[in-house]
Amino acid sequence: MTNRQIATLGILVLCILLVFPSMIAAQGQREGGRGGGAPPTNLQVLPKDWTRQQVVQVMQGFNMALGVQCSHCHVEMAGAAPNANGQIPIDAAPDDKQTKKTARVMMKMVGDINNTLGSQIGKPAADVVRVQCVTCHRGAAIPKTQ
Repeated sequence: MTNRQIATLGILVLCILLVFPSMIAAQGQREGGRGGGAPPTNLQVLPKDWTRQQVVQVMQGFNMALGVQCSHCHVEMAGAAPNANGQIPIDAAPDDKQTKKTARVMMKMVGDINNTLGSQIGKPAADVVRVQCVTCHRGAAIPKTQ
């Protein structure tokens, strides 16, 4: 895969991550806000007013970008039976895992880069490709540096 193809794929994933949650939120409002389970708790980087569906969409993007499952950052529910996919349900709220703490730091870092890079290199924001998890991780939990 060429660098141009990787950049194009990255832009596509970013667009999906930015647009899809808004579409889901709009659909939820049209349906009277029903469904989707309990609202998320312990959001520290993502907006606190996001719906469960919005958060799940972003988390699925992380799963793809890092090639991991939810249990990489979230604890499994003690004593819970595996679901139809053979996975044990997670408890997303606890901060027990270092990987979750690291993910929050990385999310803030990506946001800082995207908010400041254009001005730091003297380009308009529209001319700067936004970085995201997949920019460095490329499907690996630990980015390859070489």
